[in-house]
Amino acid sequence: MTVIPGEGRVPILYGHQPMPTPPHLTGYVARPDTVSPHPALAIATGSGVTAASATLARFIARHGFAAVVPPESPGQLAACVDAFGAAWAEWTRRDRRAVAGVGSGADRAVQVAAEGGLPLLLLDPDRVTADAAGCGPVLTLAAGAVVGLPGRVVAYGSVGTGFWDDASPGYDVGAGRDAFDRIVAFLDRHLGLPAAA
Repeated sequence: MTVIPGEGRVPILYGHQPMPTPPHLTGYVARPDTVSPHPALAIATGSGVTAASATLARFIARHGFAAVVPPESPGQLAACVDAFGAAWAEWTRRDRRAVAGVGSGADRAVQVAAEGGLPLLLLDPDRVTADAAGCGPVLTLAAGAVVGLPGRVVAYGSVGTGFWDDASPGYDVGAGRDAFDRIVAFLDRHLGLPAAA
């Protein structure tokens, strides 16, 4: 397998996998196809694994990071973060982990990132009520203005919800590309630039 120019840095493995804690519900994992442990990102969506979240996980993996989308069930996001460098030590690192919240998964992502002092990425978040105090660096990429969150906020003024998802009616090519470039730069900066395969 080779890497197609413009699609990332490394070949990947991806698919559904049982999660690390009982009842071992199935989530979605995408990771580089190499033997070493990688920096890792757990992605909360508010609706479990969707086509858009699986695409996002594969995109992140193609840039050298392991990405997990757990099922939408209490405790699954935190369990995934705890499994990085532990139960999933073969392919993840405990010292390089972060949390992402997409849409209605933003609140849960903020809670888990704050509990662990982890970097936090919010993509097109719904209303966030959780306290982000205690999070590591925060990057929010949103269709409109977001108030009350720490860190860097990038608002794509004239786009709609789903601006980053090429299967969404609100998809915007320019904003989507910019968002993905910013996601990779954020992960490179705060989780460490992974080595190429």
